[in-house]
Amino acid sequence: MPAPITVIVPARNEGRTIAKVVATMQELPCVAEVLVIDNGSGDDTAALARSAGARVIAEARPGMGNAVRSGVAAAAHDWVMKVDADLGRFDTALFARMAAARAPGVGLVKGAWNDPEDPMPMTRLLVAPALRLMCPGLGDLRAPNSGIYLFDRSRIAHQRLTSDYAVDLDVMLRVHAAGAEVAEVDIGRIVHDARNPGHYSRMAQEILAFFLSRQPLGLLEEVVVAAERPETVIRAALGHAARRLMAGARVTFALGEGAGAGVLAEAVAPYPTARIVTLDDLPGAAPAAHAARLTVIAGAGSALAAARSFAARHGEALPVALWRMPGAGESRGDVSVDVAEGAVVKRAALRRLNLTDAVASREVFCVVGDAGWSPSSSGHARG
Repeated sequence: MPAPITVIVPARNEGRTIAKVVATMQELPCVAEVLVIDNGSGDDTAALARSAGARVIAEARPGMGNAVRSGVAAAAHDWVMKVDADLGRFDTALFARMAAARAPGVGLVKGAWNDPEDPMPMTRLLVAPALRLMCPGLGDLRAPNSGIYLFDRSRIAHQRLTSDYAVDLDVMLRVHAAGAEVAEVDIGRIVHDARNPGHYSRMAQEILAFFLSRQPLGLLEEVVVAAERPETVIRAALGHAARRLMAGARVTFALGEGAGAGVLAEAVAPYPTARIVTLDDLPGAAPAAHAARLTVIAGAGSALAAARSFAARHGEALPVALWRMPGAGESRGDVSVDVAEGAVVKRAALRRLNLTDAVASREVFCVVGDAGWSPSSSGHARG
């Protein structure tokens, strides 16, 4: 039996259309519930949504991303369909195509629609060209900026989604970086409210800012961290790893035994793109399907040997950078990375271990070998 779906409908002053949208989505056999996220409406949007049978969540913070985040968190089911609140005429039967397109390995289904009154300037002039440069695997989508889609929230750290109009792109990039497939189905003709140039201008600024913020993070750059003791990872590399996880990139921790294993597992538990294996399992580990390059970071001893072997095995298919965590007494390295908000995760883990290490704003690593790319090209500075 197909997994049930929660429909989320972010809405702000959409009293004219919200009841029709709720009623129509409830007619879909695959839909188990409809949530309307009232994003600070000044009209009767919330009351009309409740009367139509929706569960209403209040989200006072302005911004489409804030509304989507709240809706995804409140959903009763992992498969979440996000639908616009200002839809006019649309075909319910075609919406069901998104549910039918779910298959093993698919993490998101985009609804590609057409509106003869909408020339889609945002998609043609900004979103599509940016995706072809950043994520070539998404470059052939017909409607990458569609705000109507179905995704599996269990695959991504949805609590970290951006707060603005770029949230739909953020969901897609995170699903793609996690290694899941993005499918696309035709959902026919949909008529939206007319948009003025000012609306598109504001949206373009937010989307461009989103792309510029994600580009230095290299979401398709996968990180592997190997150490004989988990405490070594927490002290030397958790800030960098946590920042990558927050952005949606995939990080694999290959560990030996140690008292910090539980602490590290708890620190990265909120991020579905984190995985923990043993050092012995590292030879059999594989990058995600959409990984564009690898950074392998290792401690000393057997961890460095395992990291070398892993890097060599995958170096023929992907550009690989191999870094070493500084040993005792080493204070300088070849690469310095900004840990940014990852410092919060690192500080909490150190506290759990009763360690008093100072948490610097940057972590330093020694370059053991590069194969095909330079760390500095992904926003890292040479020390």
